[in-house]
Amino acid sequence: MIYTITLNPAVDHTLVLEDFAPGMTNRVLESRTDPGGKGVNVSRVLRELGDDSIATGFVSGSLGRFIEHKLTQLGIQNEFIHTRGETRTNITILDKRHHVMTPIHDMGPTTNLSFLEELTTRLDAQVKPGDWVMIGGSIPPPITHQVYRDLVARMKERGAYTILDADGDALKAGLEAVPYMVKPNRFELGQALHKDMSSEAAILRAAEQLHQQGVAIVIITASEQGAYGLNKEGTWRAVPPMVEKVSGVGAGDAFLAGALHVLSAGGTLQEALRLGTAAGSAAVHNPGTELCHRREIERLVDRVVVFPVEHSHKGRAHVAHTRGS
Repeated sequence: MIYTITLNPAVDHTLVLEDFAPGMTNRVLESRTDPGGKGVNVSRVLRELGDDSIATGFVSGSLGRFIEHKLTQLGIQNEFIHTRGETRTNITILDKRHHVMTPIHDMGPTTNLSFLEELTTRLDAQVKPGDWVMIGGSIPPPITHQVYRDLVARMKERGAYTILDADGDALKAGLEAVPYMVKPNRFELGQALHKDMSSEAAILRAAEQLHQQGVAIVIITASEQGAYGLNKEGTWRAVPPMVEKVSGVGAGDAFLAGALHVLSAGGTLQEALRLGTAAGSAAVHNPGTELCHRREIERLVDRVVVFPVEHSHKGRAHVAHTRGS
């Protein structure tokens, strides 16, 4: 079974404007509301790909019930713990004329630590050896970043494959427990490691560093540059097809779902990079929080180019052999 843990889910509200004018009255052309948060988004795309998953974590208030209702409608099993307060709302303003997105993210409700104890107790009872557990997203106050280290460690003790997708101090804390797989983007990883990730050589050095520390699969996404994946068998780069970029919201989550779909079924890292890149590209092509649909992913997957990359300890990188996989 695949579990997705979202400690701070959100109701994602996208507003499409012709020309966003701060300080002025703006007329909305289109609006869309979806359940959101990293794990929730991953479960949504997994469902599109035909996979079952259990979405868990915390929800609260009427917006929390909205998330549960929408996931149930989509056929996604969800087992959230209800906390006090109200689930946050994230707003994305899409300016059509200038092709600019303005995300506004709420902090989330204050969450008593007793709810965290309830969640970990439930996971301890449910998660079995061989399950896949994805942990990611922001963390509600006053829970600290160390929760990701603790969750990764506990799920590893259960014999699960752990996947971490976080940023900054949360990513840094989770890495201390050495998850099976990580999938940050290059900016998130650079923030956690305090390194410049603007070059391919820097990305490859960081991936090798994490792999040497015990992370079995390292995937680093780099927007239009594609994605890099490293495991004991080698390093690969996936180059996305050219698509019109409408919105980047949830593209990384769609990528992770595509990769997880392949890996949880025993597929190779190359295949995971290919499908993940297709899913991320499909999400970029859709407005706001719509994410992506299976038919779009299938249309793009054969247009993704995956090829091996070799890199030296000095950081020089080059394409190995021929393109394709």
